[in-house]
Formats: sequence, structure tokens, C-alpha cells
Amino acid sequence: MRFGDRVYHLQYSFEDKIFHIVREPWVDFRFQYGVVQNRNIEFYEWEISENAKHTLRQKWNELYLVQETHIQNQKKLEQEWEVSELNSDGNKFFLPISGFGYFTNIPDPHSPIPKLFSFSKKEKEILKRSSINWAEATKKIQSTKTNISLPNTDSPYRLIHSIQTKRDLLTNAEKKSFIRHYLLDPVLLYEPAFLQLNGSEFHLSETEIKVWKSYLNGLVHDLRFCIFESECNDWEEMTLLLRIVYIQKSIVLETIVFPKKNLDGFQYLPVIQLPESVKTTKQKEYDQLFTSQKKIFASGYDPIQFFNWESFLVRYQSFLEQGVAPEGIEFNWVGYNPYKENSQNLAISDETENQAKQRNYESYTKGIQNLYSYHLTHKNCTTELFRYMNEMFPEGRIGNETFWDPLSNTVISLNFIPSVAALKLESNSGTIQKKLYPSYRNLKRKKITNFTEKHFKESFVPTSKIYKPNPIDHPFLFFTEETVWNRPILGLANTIYGIGYTGMGILSAPFDKGSRFSQGTESVFYSLPELVFFNIRKGHFPFIAAKEIPKEYYLKESL
Repeated sequence: MRFGDRVYHLQYSFEDKIFHIVREPWVDFRFQYGVVQNRNIEFYEWEISENAKHTLRQKWNELYLVQETHIQNQKKLEQEWEVSELNSDGNKFFLPISGFGYFTNIPDPHSPIPKLFSFSKKEKEILKRSSINWAEATKKIQSTKTNISLPNTDSPYRLIHSIQTKRDLLTNAEKKSFIRHYLLDPVLLYEPAFLQLNGSEFHLSETEIKVWKSYLNGLVHDLRFCIFESECNDWEEMTLLLRIVYIQKSIVLETIVFPKKNLDGFQYLPVIQLPESVKTTKQKEYDQLFTSQKKIFASGYDPIQFFNWESFLVRYQSFLEQGVAPEGIEFNWVGYNPYKENSQNLAISDETENQAKQRNYESYTKGIQNLYSYHLTHKNCTTELFRYMNEMFPEGRIGNETFWDPLSNTVISLNFIPSVAALKLESNSGTIQKKLYPSYRNLKRKKITNFTEKHFKESFVPTSKIYKPNPIDHPFLFFTEETVWNRPILGLANTIYGIGYTGMGILSAPFDKGSRFSQGTESVFYSLPELVFFNIRKGHFPFIAAKEIPKEYYLKESL
């Protein structure tokens, strides 16, 4: 489902066994799906009012947020259980906290932070008392028992509450205490947690430094307001503080500096190592992007500007370190409270309490895995999309407005097959037009005029100039996407080749740990549907540079 610049789709994770509702920008989705995964994208557009569009988007947004809350609750329960297990042996165990990883416990008498805030004597007293109060709050939390009310896992549509564990309460209190302490008596930063970019493209001009300074003033004002006049969340205060820190460092060093993040975002494609030649090319592309992104960031002080700027920076970090950028604005490097006197170890739990925490985690995990389960035919990315739509809008109506004829998500309807679902959507009474965004390979093939090269050489992997073997793909001989009548013949060749590769993998298993055997079985698995005219395999293009993408790709709409 696409709404303007956002796309909602579904991807199953074998890691947590959850069928994830993914929300991402259209440009990212199109590149991942249309270029890296090399798939055509067909849209079937509905003609609906602005109010109906708003309702549709709101419902899908709620669906996404409910699932995210379920997943975050599961992680909290897991952390609560793991921490209690570590602490049950009687050893003193301090709580590692997100955000503290950017700081050391070494005093920094030369820090510019106190001068930036210029606290009055009265404000300093308030800060000291507030810091002590939050530190005392952690001790009170230690002596209390929290009764966790687990939200229901029987519906993906019901808005649920976010679980608050004892670990959460301690984290909140320690962050609040730390920030107030830091503003009065700063500690040195942990430099490896920051990425400093050196080079002409990262250099800040005098004009940019003036803008950065004005942003610094705005951030200082906002953090003061949080501390003295408003009840901000702990992560809001920590985000403002770290923005102050990295903007200040950028001004002093006259180059871009930003805090690294743990690259633990959800991924639906494997992370692969880029060859050095590809890295060099993509680095040049990033160098050009930095110039334009700096201009955009310098256009005005606004939370959205910071979010977009930091999203770009962490994406650059993910390129350098080959990880997946997390969602959200929170800086998530984990560490221990630099001010040891305020740091609290978790109270030791007895065996009964530990077992209760384990039961909570395991039962909740099972609940959301059942709620967001996957099945190749019964609950795949097509049938689940239809099921969600049918249950949210049973008659295909929003108010008095009918926008489509609902399609069945049952197996007998055959809508679990994307091509069948596409044909039914095309003829659906609500569809006013079809929009096609061809895959990368199809865009490239369209530009080939020589018949033999287009239909034979490019279909045979060893002679293809467009396709290059890569770590994501298993070995195969023929592309079968563009042919139908001879697909079983080419599929048979692919199957025989896969079986042969599997046989070689058996012999080489002691030396390659079964890698070739695994690739051979994958090749056979994706070749078998071709014997009955179905095509699944498209090939991947993870190493594509911007200059290789045809200009037609950038057209707003390709009909």
C-alpha cells in the first residue's frame, strides 16, 4: 500500500519469527524492491477523496504502530528477564543504558557546555537538587515491585499500551539525573562513539558555521525549557543534549561530526560486504549527496530537519560499517552511568520472580508470533494485505464512499499467488489505472535493440552484460521472467544445474562448511516452480552505482 511518499508492505523475519509490517519511504522501497531485488512494481490506483485517503493512511499507520508496540514490549520483557538472570547470582550488576555510551567517567574541566548554558546561581541550585532527587528516585524504584500488565495479543487492530518495567523506570531516572549532573560537571566524551568526517565535501563554510551556531542556541533553549519549565521524556532530553554535543564539536572542528548508532535496524535483505571498487564509487556518490544535504539542513531550525539530517548521517554510517540503520531519533550507544555515585545496580530477584519474568516473556513472545505469523499460501505478503484491508473495511467502504471490491484472502481464491492477485486488482471496479515501474534489469533490457543480445545473451547468465553474480544470489543458468512458453525447458536446465551444484557441494562440504551445498539446494528450490510456468527468481543487483541506472528510472511515473 502506497500513500504519497510512504509505503506499507510485509516481510517475514526468520530471526524473530514475526511477519513484519514495514513502513518506509517510497524512494527506499522502490530502490530495494525495483533495483536490488530486481522486481517490477505495479500499482493499481483508486480514485478516492482526501478524507478517505487520510482514513486509509491513518488505519495502516495505527496497524504499524500497534505491531511496533508489541515488538518493543517483547524486547522489554526479554531485557527484564535477562537482567534478572544476570543479577540472580548475587554479584553487583550495574544497568547498561542507551545513550551513556557516548560519555566517559573522566571529568572535563574544559568543556564548553557550562558556558553555553550560563546558569545562574539559582538555576545551579535547582539543577543540583533535581539531580539528587532523580538519583534518590532510583533507590526507591529498587525497593518496589512492579506488576506488569501484559497487553492482549489477540488483535493487531486494538491500540495497546507500552509496557513499563522496573528496568525502564531505572533507566528514565538515571538519564534524568545524569543530564542535570553533566550540565554542571561535564565528563569527557567517548571519541570512538563519534564519527568525524574529514575532507573538502564535509568541511563547514563560514556561512554554515553561523547557521550551526544559531542551531546550537536553539537546542540550548529547548533543553533549558525541558529542565526548568516542562516535563520532557528522558530520551527527549538525551537527544537534545547529544545534538548540542555534536553540533558544538562540528563548529569547533569545522567539519561534520555525529554520534554513531548501533546498527540494529530490521532488515529484509542480507547485509553483504561491498567490493572495494563498489565502495569507492558509492563514496563518491555520498560526497555529492553531502553537499545537497548540508544545504537542506541549513535551511532552518526544525525537529524535522534534524531528523532528516541524522537519518542521512546514520545511513552513511551504515554504508561505512555494513549494517542496518535503526528507525527513530534516539541515539542508542549503550554504556554505564559516568557518575558512579548515581548509578544503581538492580535489586537481586529471587528464583520465583525470575521464573515469572521468564514466563511473561515466553508467553508474550508466543502470543505475538501467533498474531503475526507467516505461511507460504495461507498468510503471505499478498493474502495478509487483503486480510488487513477486509477486516478494517469489510465492504470496501469508508463512510459512504466505496473505493474497491474486497478480494478474498483464502487459499481457494488463489490470491496468494501475486500474479493472480494482480490480475484481479487490475479488473477490480475500484481501479482507475495501472502504473508500472519496471525493474532495473527490464529497464536495461528495453534499451537493447539487438534481438539476439536482448532475448538470448541477456537471458543466459554467463553471457549477460547487465547481470553480475553476487553474494545474495545462488548459482543459476537462465532468467525465465521474460518468457512463458519455454519457461519449463529453461527451468529444467536450472534444476539440473542446481542438482549438479548440490552434488559438488556434498564433496566440498568439509572444506567450505556446506556453503556450496546450501547454495545448490536454494538453486533447486527456486528452479522447481519454473517447471510449472511460475517464476520467482529475478536475480539481485546489490552493487549498482547511480550512473548505471537508466534515466527512465527517475521519471515520476512510468505508465
